[in-house]
Amino acid sequence: MTNTASHAAPPVSPVLDAFIAASAIAFGLYVSAPSRAAMVRATLARSAKRDLRACAQGRWPTWRARLRRGAALALSVAAILPFSSRAADKPVLVVGDQAYNAQSLFEASGALQDAPYTVSWKQFPAGTPVVEAVNAGALDVGLQGDGPVLFLAAQGAPVKVIGIYRDSPDSVVLLAGPHTQIKTVADLKGKTVAITRGGWSQQLVQAALVSAGLPLDSVKYSYLASVDSAAALQAGKVDATATWEPYVTRLRQAGARTVVTARGLIAAQSYLSTTQKVIDSKRELLGDFVQRYQRAREWSLADAKHIERYADVWAAKSRVDPKLAHQWFSTSRIRYEPLTDAAIAEAQKSVDDFVKTGTLTKGFDVRGLFDTSFNKFTQAAR
Repeated sequence: MTNTASHAAPPVSPVLDAFIAASAIAFGLYVSAPSRAAMVRATLARSAKRDLRACAQGRWPTWRARLRRGAALALSVAAILPFSSRAADKPVLVVGDQAYNAQSLFEASGALQDAPYTVSWKQFPAGTPVVEAVNAGALDVGLQGDGPVLFLAAQGAPVKVIGIYRDSPDSVVLLAGPHTQIKTVADLKGKTVAITRGGWSQQLVQAALVSAGLPLDSVKYSYLASVDSAAALQAGKVDATATWEPYVTRLRQAGARTVVTARGLIAAQSYLSTTQKVIDSKRELLGDFVQRYQRAREWSLADAKHIERYADVWAAKSRVDPKLAHQWFSTSRIRYEPLTDAAIAEAQKSVDDFVKTGTLTKGFDVRGLFDTSFNKFTQAAR
């Protein structure tokens, strides 16, 4: 009778254990989890069969030597695998943009070149669908004006603001059509004004009326999207509209006249929005993105040639005359700002004004909306 005990496999050498573990770690840097799991299962299955045959034939020492050589070879192969294969394992940050604005900025400045993650850009025509997608979990972070975020937060949505960027107030303008005789805010009385509900457009018109001592119902409102407001003014279907670049430049070229700008009337803030769930799972990625966004904005304002480069990239993506893009970016001069007490106070004023004008049924304390912990990332960027 064969003594099976004499053929039992001896304990695995600690040296072999070290080789196998090191090999697994090395491959773990380059192979995705599903592929890695499949490799491990296949390897273990083949190893088990070989070990059984080797033990049955009393050749374990020979197989042990081969395993050692194989493990060493695996380490060598892992060491020379192309680093580009790591990109497949990079985390992804899904970013909601409007009409290629931020994406063009990042591409022109090269601010994402060495990012330890991949940005998946999603383009939207306006700010409201951006923040709604953030709230629904379809985006990790969104870039949009303050109005849509404040409106959604007023409804109890768990959105958060982790950064602020601001257009020049001279790029947000109340314009009168060339077919009218409107020159001042007082001339708007009885006229039809196109506005975008809840955005800078509505904020500017109402602030201008209050500043001129006119009641809010002294004009007729036509609620339209920004692109439709511009078209309606050009077609003479409305008498005035409040809008922003690039619509301002387009309308001025078509003969529209400036009645008043946002300077001294509204904050014209925009937000980087996200949710607490994303903050909890991707805080460092969000912080890095905010920091790179700040640097990209500072790059764009550091040199007129940078503005031109940024405008050219955007114009190519949007299929718009580069001259229009140059005018827009030169006028708007968007800059990033930290989450200061003053910026938060401006948001509170916007909410309070919306309540006074009946745009919001009730106000809320905006302080819980802002996560100022992300200031540490932007302060580091300076």
